[in-house]
Amino acid sequence: MKRTLSLLLIVLMIFAMCSCGQTGKEEFLEDFNAGIDGSKTDFGGFECTIMQNHMAETTPTSLFSYPSGTLMEDMLLERINEIEKDINCKITVKTDGTIRLDSIVPVLASGSFVADILFTSGQQSFVRAGFCFPLDVVQDYLDYTDEEKYGGYGLLEPGIYKGNVYSVSPTRWPGKQIVTSYGVFVVNENLISRYGKTDPRDYVENGEWTWDTFEKIIPDYQIDDVSVQATALNITWGIMEFAFMNGLQYYTIQDDGTILPAIDSPEVAETLDWCAKLFTENKVYITFDGHDTMLAKMLNDELVMSKTAVDHIIRFMSYKLDNFGVVPMPCGPRGTYGEWANAYHENIAFMILYNTQEEICAATVIDRLCDPFRGYETEDELKDYMSDIFFDDRDIDMIMNYYKNTRWAYQSVTNIYDFFNNAATATATGKSSAEILSSQAERVNETIIREIIPNVEILESLKNG
Repeated sequence: MKRTLSLLLIVLMIFAMCSCGQTGKEEFLEDFNAGIDGSKTDFGGFECTIMQNHMAETTPTSLFSYPSGTLMEDMLLERINEIEKDINCKITVKTDGTIRLDSIVPVLASGSFVADILFTSGQQSFVRAGFCFPLDVVQDYLDYTDEEKYGGYGLLEPGIYKGNVYSVSPTRWPGKQIVTSYGVFVVNENLISRYGKTDPRDYVENGEWTWDTFEKIIPDYQIDDVSVQATALNITWGIMEFAFMNGLQYYTIQDDGTILPAIDSPEVAETLDWCAKLFTENKVYITFDGHDTMLAKMLNDELVMSKTAVDHIIRFMSYKLDNFGVVPMPCGPRGTYGEWANAYHENIAFMILYNTQEEICAATVIDRLCDPFRGYETEDELKDYMSDIFFDDRDIDMIMNYYKNTRWAYQSVTNIYDFFNNAATATATGKSSAEILSSQAERVNETIIREIIPNVEILESLKNG
C-alpha cells in the first residue's frame, strides 16, 4: 500500500509540474519556431545539463562512454562547443559516479531537479518509474523514427512504455553500433589454426553454419594435448539466442491484425528439444561457466569457443587475445540464414527528464549530439573504425549485419528472460520442451500480453507510418 501511494504521489506531482509550466512553454515555443525558418535559433544562454552514468570500462571523467584522451572524446567536445555556439546555450555534463545512476533515483522520486537529460544504459528502469519526458511531444526537434540516425525500431523498444517513446541511442557514433548482446561466439583462432581445425567463419561463409554443422564440430573442437587441454564450447548465458536463430518471435500477428503471445510456439519447442539433445550428447565437451570463469579460461587457452557479448569481446578480450574470431549463433531449420538475429539486453541511450527546465532545448541538444562525426558518416567508415579492434573483415561484416537485425531481449521483464536461463539448466539435464513449457508457458505468455504486445502495437504503427 505504501508503495502504491508513493507512486500515486509521484504521478500527481509530475502532472502538476507539467500543468504549472504550460504558459511559459507555449511562449518559448513560438519564439523557437520562428528560428526554424532560417533565422538563428537562440536559447538565450540556457544551461542544458546532462547527467551521465559511469560506465564500467571508463573513468568518472570520461565523456559518454568513450575513454578519456581518445579521438572520439575530442570529437564530442568539439561537437558540444559547436552546439553551444549554434543555438546559444551552455551544455554541462555531470557524472554521479555509479554505473546505474543510483544516486539520482531518490532525488528524482522527490521531484527535485537533477538534469535536463540522462545518458545511461538500462534506461527502462527510468522510463518505467515515470522519470522521462515523452519524445512525441518534441518530435519536430528529435525525430526518433529516423532509422538512419537512431537505428531500427528494435532499438526504441526498451524506451517504450504505455504508448510513448522515451529514449534514443547514438547509433551513428563509432563503435556504438554494438549493444550488449549475448548472441555471438568468440573463437580462439590461435587454437583453431594450431590444431588444424576448420575455422567456424568458413562454415558461415559457405552457408553451412546450421544446427547440423554445429552438432558435428563440437567433438572435433575438443583439444586434449600434452601442453593444452581446451574445452570445445562454453554456454555463458541462457539459450534465448539459439531460439532467435530458429525464428523465435514472442508473439504472432494474425491475419486480422490481432497479436497473440507465442512462447509455446513450434520455434521455441524445437529449440528446447534440440538444446537438450545437444547438451546431453556432448556434455563432456560443453561447460556452462559464468563470464568471469569463462574469460579466464579463454585467455589461458583452455577454451576454444564461448558464447559471449560483442561488447565483452571489445572490453575484456580484444587487447589480451592475440587472435580471435566472431561468429553468430548457428541457424535453425525455422530461421533465415544470413539474418543473424541479435537479442540485445542493454544499449546506451539519451532521455529527457520529466522535470527538464526546457524540453525543446534538451531535444535539440540530443539530436545534434547524435549526428554522425565527420569522417565517420558512412558504413564503410564505421567499419574502418572497427578494423582497429577486430582481426578479420568477416567479423566486422557479421557484426554490422547482427546490429541491423536487433531487438530488445526484455531482460528486465520478470519471467521472460528467466524462462530462457532456466531452460538452459533444464535442457542440460535432458528435459524436453513439453516438460519445460507445461510448467512455465502460461505464466510467460501472460507477461508477453502485459509487457510486450503493447510495445509491438506501437512499433507496428511506426513501421506502417
